[in-house]
Amino acid sequence: MSLPGGPAPHDEPTVLSPAWLTGVLRQRHPGAVVTATDVTERIETVATKVRFDVSYTSDAGAPPAALCAKGYFNPAARRRGTSRAEVDFYRLLADALPVRTPPWVHADVDATTGHPLLLMHDLVAAGARFGDPLMGFGRDQAAGTLDQLAALHAATTYGAKGSGTLGVAPAAAFPPRLASLARHMGAERLQAQLDDGRARLVAPDVRRADRLLAAMGALAALSGDQPRCLVHGDVHTGNVYTAADGSPGLIDWQVVQYGVWALDVGYHLAAVLDPDERAGNEGELLDHYLDRLAAHGGTPPGRDEAWWAYRAHLPYGFFLWGITRAVERPITERHAGRLALAVAQHDSFGLLGV
Repeated sequence: MSLPGGPAPHDEPTVLSPAWLTGVLRQRHPGAVVTATDVTERIETVATKVRFDVSYTSDAGAPPAALCAKGYFNPAARRRGTSRAEVDFYRLLADALPVRTPPWVHADVDATTGHPLLLMHDLVAAGARFGDPLMGFGRDQAAGTLDQLAALHAATTYGAKGSGTLGVAPAAAFPPRLASLARHMGAERLQAQLDDGRARLVAPDVRRADRLLAAMGALAALSGDQPRCLVHGDVHTGNVYTAADGSPGLIDWQVVQYGVWALDVGYHLAAVLDPDERAGNEGELLDHYLDRLAAHGGTPPGRDEAWWAYRAHLPYGFFLWGITRAVERPITERHAGRLALAVAQHDSFGLLGV
């Protein structure tokens, strides 16, 4: 269907226009006619999220009364580069996975500009609560997210029961990203950021850019002993929401990739739990994840193998928050500090031989 302004406009006024929205919504809600939109919130991070109410002259097919558009509407953000991974995740896989994600109505990439655009139901209007990046999780909350991750990993492990019904090969659509991420920033620039106070809780030998980059390389080069699956890749508190019924869900799939389950599990527990609470509960929570992985039809690794993988993959999250520049400083310090401390406490660099 031809849309006025194309399938993924990079200008916000077009996305919010009745003409464009009517064309989009009629793909899922035939007969819907949009007359006006009213912005309720605009959130600027790397991408922009715009929440808005929608008015109709005809609401045939029960179209949503409130939506959220996510795109790179700020020209400065587009100059820094865009990622289509999240749009492709919704377009290709979201509806086929046993994981709670925001209901969506449109996901596409403009073939000319490369701009990705995602149009979702407004979860806030539906009663959902979003995690605060400056507020941690308790043990039970972390266990709930681990269940969602176990469902994702079990459904997308190569050869797993049911993986053939996904309609797309996750490994091909969302290839591993450790090596490409490691090329995002050179050692000198990374060292300057690691020394800017975000990782002050750890000794200088853990704050070394050369070791962190070598760890990323070692993780990318690990043999295939650990089963690969689709991983969310960025499961901190701010990317988890609680639906109106109390169930956890996952948002912001911009770093989704094919990789080892421990990328998600290690990052999540080290990022969301207070360091003391993590140290006191991480073994039990890892057992919970392995149990849930089996319950969802996956084949969990042995406990000793899993414990090694959990500890060895902690540098991934530390690296992501080491290269972070466009996030508010308190959030960066909180996550980089927690993840760096986990790396130090578990001697993750030593496990990887770097």
